[in-house]
Order: sequence, then C-alpha cells, then structure tokens
Amino acid sequence: AGPILDITTFLLFALQTFLLLLLEQQGVFALQDVTAELFGNNKYGTVAAFGDFNSDKQTDIFVIREQSELVIFLADSKSPYFKPKVNITKDMLKREKITSVVPGDYDGDSQMDVLLTTQNISLKTSVFIFWGNNHTIETSKRHTMNFTFTDQPLVMDFNGDMIPDVFGVTTPTQTVVCYLTKRIQECRNDFNKSIIMRTPHSNAFIDLNKDFTAADLFLTTEGGNFETWLNKDGAFTKGEVVSSPAETIGQSSFVDFDGDGYQDHLLPACLDVACQQSIIYIAKRSSKEWVPVLSDFKHRDTVWGFVSGDPTHPVVLHLGDYNLDGFPDALVILRNTSGSDQRAFLLENIPCNVPNCSSVGRMFHIRWDQTDLGAIQKAVMATFFDIYEDGILDMLILSKAEDKDDLMIHALKNNFEADAYFVKVM
Repeated sequence: AGPILDITTFLLFALQTFLLLLLEQQGVFALQDVTAELFGNNKYGTVAAFGDFNSDKQTDIFVIREQSELVIFLADSKSPYFKPKVNITKDMLKREKITSVVPGDYDGDSQMDVLLTTQNISLKTSVFIFWGNNHTIETSKRHTMNFTFTDQPLVMDFNGDMIPDVFGVTTPTQTVVCYLTKRIQECRNDFNKSIIMRTPHSNAFIDLNKDFTAADLFLTTEGGNFETWLNKDGAFTKGEVVSSPAETIGQSSFVDFDGDGYQDHLLPACLDVACQQSIIYIAKRSSKEWVPVLSDFKHRDTVWGFVSGDPTHPVVLHLGDYNLDGFPDALVILRNTSGSDQRAFLLENIPCNVPNCSSVGRMFHIRWDQTDLGAIQKAVMATFFDIYEDGILDMLILSKAEDKDDLMIHALKNNFEADAYFVKVM
C-alpha cells in the first residue's frame, strides 16, 4: 500500500501544481474581503490619505467623516488592525466641508503634521495645518492661512530643502508658494507666471526631463492645455505645451507605463459630453501625440464608461502593480452607460494586441472576471493599498450606502502568490 499511496500523493501534488500554474498564466487572482478584520465596526467614511502618523513604521489611514471631521486610524498588531485614535472634530473647523487631507512635515521638526483643505458656500478653499507633536495633534495651535485658494493647492518641495511647501492660486488671482518652516508662514510669488489653472487641477511636481536634479512642474490650464515648466537651479522655464485630446478629460497621472525608464502621461477622457464613449490616452516623453491604450469598454452587450460630472470624485486612475509583473495596473470606477450600475474595475497592463497602441507596445485590459470586486455596488472610489505590508497590493473600495451619509469602506486582500517576495526592513 505504501508505493501506491506515494504515487497517488505525487499525482495529486502534480495536478495541484498544474492547476496553480494554469490559473497564474490566465491571471486569475483571488480577492478576499477583510473589511471587518481591518476596521471592525468603524468601516465608514472617506479614505483621504495614508501616512505613518505616529512614527511606528506602520502605515496609518486618514479618514474624513460627515465631510467635516478627520479621524486617523492607527495601525495595530491586533484585530481590528486599524483603530480610530486621533480626531480633528467638526467644531475645530467651524463645520466647513473638508475636501482634502495631506499629511507631511511642514515645519521641519520631524513630526508629521496634517494639512486640511475646506470649502465654504462660495466654493473658496481654505487651508488649515494642525501641527504634530509626540504622535498627536496640537489642536489648540493650528495654523490658518490668511487667504483662500481657488482650488486645492499642490503640496511640493519648491525650494529643495526637503520640507513640503504649498503651491496654488489665491483669491484674488495670484500664483503663490507658501513656506511654513519653523511654523512661520512666508508666501511669495516665486512662480511669477500668469496662468489660469483648470479646476479641479491635476498639477504635478515630477522629474519630467530625467535630469535627476530638481523636479519639474506640470500644470493643467483652463484652456485644456498641459504645460511643462522645467526646473533649473530653482528657476522655472516654460517647456512643452500639449493640447488636450478631448473636451471632457479626467485627472492626469504619471507612471512608467511600458517599462522604458521614462515617466509617461496617462489621461482618462470621454469622447462626448455624456461620457458614452470613454478612452484612456498616453503621451510619451517629449511627444505631443496621444495614443489610446484603452478604448474597448464593452462587455457582452453592455457598454461601460467613466463617471463624469462629479466635482468631488473626478475621473482618475489609481495606479499600482497588482500582479508584480513590473508594469503598472489601474483601478477605476465605471458606470453602465445604459443604466445606473456603478462599480470598480481592475485594468491590467498587458502587451498591446490592437493596432492603435502598437507604438507604445502596452495597453490596458479590463478584468471583467473579478467578481469580488464587481460585487460591491455603487462604488465611488477605488485605490491600491498594501494592507499587510508584504509587498503585494490590496484594494480599498468606497461605496454609497442607502441609509448612511458617509461612504462605506471595503477592504479586499489580494491573495496573489509569486516566486519573488518582499522583505520589509524596520
């Protein structure tokens, strides 16, 4: 009986190995709902930012609740793994609507601070900075910028001192850079250019010419143009100006899409006002040509498309290498163009197999087979997040609930297994 048992065991092992290899080749990756394990009963609110707030080398989650309160969920070693510990209450902000959260060390004291933007009835944006101190927030010593912005500002290191600065357009219209070193506000018109920014903008601070020195400035303007301003020893000179490929466009993203070592410009767009025809373009470095990398949004008899017209949730691609193949994938929100269904979808970066993208060599493919992801109804935002800090990207999805004003948080673990693993050095 011994040899027969050994042969049976070997055959079962061989069959399991074959099926595993077959599933990996076909790209079938299992997702597991771990929402309760992560958040317990606190699974509601808008996930706004990530950052190590208490310096324990674990990533914490910043959540907006009721559009007027910020809760920082600190990572913990026991379930639920994210616990609400630090609050900025609605009374501290005069109950204004919170529109964004940007953690960072703004005063240079090596403590994480929290920058909040709020919007009033007149749609003007105010900026508040709550100073971090010994893993908590000095709520009594917040800093309020003494003017308003036309839109959410861009946080960037403008002067190269490794401390984040605030760049934006004020009301009345003036482009300013604000420095907050040692908690002293100093705002200057260092970027002395007359540019009308698009609202909402998708400006970026990124090394576009690959000179490995100071980062450059990418600006989205009201006329639908994209402007590149090259940084040379702190002085910005105007570079390329690229026109928009469509009238209705989403937020720009920058990523090395095809693995050639250069940052590419990805742009989701609609070919019509109602967004019945959606498309994703790419513009390669130093090129004004827009190449489609996804134009087929049809699944069986249903046509899906981007959700446009919502200023609080603009069309955006959330990028990350989901399957560890070295090429960035994306998460997007799509709606049924002939109905009300709205879900999150995974876009996989695959070799180009249609003529339109032959010059790029890569394209996006919608993974219609992700049933766990598609089971979340009324999704409004989806992003990658390495929940267990094992080097494999998981997903956080926000969805609308009929009986709640806040969004519901869904956490999906990526059970992808690979022959290469990630070691985190503490």
